[in-house]
Amino acid sequence: MSGFSTRAVGYSSASMILLVLSLVLSSKLFLIGGLLTLAMMLISLSFIPRKPKITRILERDQVFEEETSEVMVKVEGKKDMGNLEVFDRLSLGLNLKDSSNCAMLPPGKRSFRYEIDAPLRGYHPVGPTSIRRWDPMWLWFSQGEVDNKQQLTVFPQMVTERSKMVQTTQFQPKPGELRLKRVGIGKEFHSIRDYTTTDPFNTINWKATARTGKLLVNQFEAESITDVMFLLDSRMVTRVGSMVDNPLERSIRFIASAASGLLLSSNRVGLIIFGSSVSVFKPMGGPTALTSILHTLTNVTPSGYNTMGATISYSLPYLTPNVPIVMLSPLSEDPTIREAVKNLLGRGHSLTIISPSGIEFERAVYFGKLTPKYLLKRLSRESLVIDLRSMGARVIDWTPDQDLVKILREVGI
Repeated sequence: MSGFSTRAVGYSSASMILLVLSLVLSSKLFLIGGLLTLAMMLISLSFIPRKPKITRILERDQVFEEETSEVMVKVEGKKDMGNLEVFDRLSLGLNLKDSSNCAMLPPGKRSFRYEIDAPLRGYHPVGPTSIRRWDPMWLWFSQGEVDNKQQLTVFPQMVTERSKMVQTTQFQPKPGELRLKRVGIGKEFHSIRDYTTTDPFNTINWKATARTGKLLVNQFEAESITDVMFLLDSRMVTRVGSMVDNPLERSIRFIASAASGLLLSSNRVGLIIFGSSVSVFKPMGGPTALTSILHTLTNVTPSGYNTMGATISYSLPYLTPNVPIVMLSPLSEDPTIREAVKNLLGRGHSLTIISPSGIEFERAVYFGKLTPKYLLKRLSRESLVIDLRSMGARVIDWTPDQDLVKILREVGI
């Protein structure tokens, strides 16, 4: 696309006025002035620089919420006359933290940098790059785009330094064992070390003790045979609040942090997500499990009105017997919650419900006003929580003023 600036309009108007005055007044001076102005504009038009090659380099293409990434844009072209205006487009979910994604550069080999931060998880496009090539007098320009679109993956924020506080207290038998290749309680021999006063006597290696003349004990490889299943409510009702702080975003950050701690302890983590549909991810462990879970959580959007009862009925064949379940839900707008919880508890699953209070987030949107609608919803929710606790479920009410670290401290899976 080509165009012109207001300066070009001014020069054109001046040229036309001078030419008209030269005819009216029969003035050669005005004629020369008008022709020179017009010639200068046409000559400047011929010096629009050629299209350069543009390359973008992302410092990191995968970050967590609130982290930053530096972007470098390289412009490589001929050393022509004229000017280049380069604009690197960004997703609305990204913020400029330092410098600018727009630069005015002379032709040739140039580059500029800027820094972006990502307050909200998701897959955010970076690019394409728009470029305007101006003539030396800033009268004419030619505009186009460079197809160099990239993607910045923003994972949900994790409390990594606190993630180890989520520990499993329930173990279940299943075929095979998961060996951790570290010292712990298990059956497979690991090594021999010196005896300490806290070691039980049945771990003493008497043959090695007799051979060396000092007390030595056996160490064994630790084993883990625990699955934990997370159940995430991603219905439309979970989006109440702000874009970066609502029941769904808090639930996703909790799952990411808790899963990180559980996987570091060599447990296996599964995930069920229900909203417009039901997605079941069987428990998995190992080094790639956390990356897979983070990508899954990053792609979650609030949608749909599936009930918890229908979700549980669909998911039961995929649940390992007696697997502990952690449910993340605001517990609102669903008449099947009681029946679903009763179904899970009746099949021997231990159930922990972490409930970011949707009505409290909604109240915060309206500046904390105590409306009759809010009071009725709060009473209904309190009654539901009491019923669920009486059934045997552990319910943790997560209010907006409580941070993620506090809830992680309170939870023991």
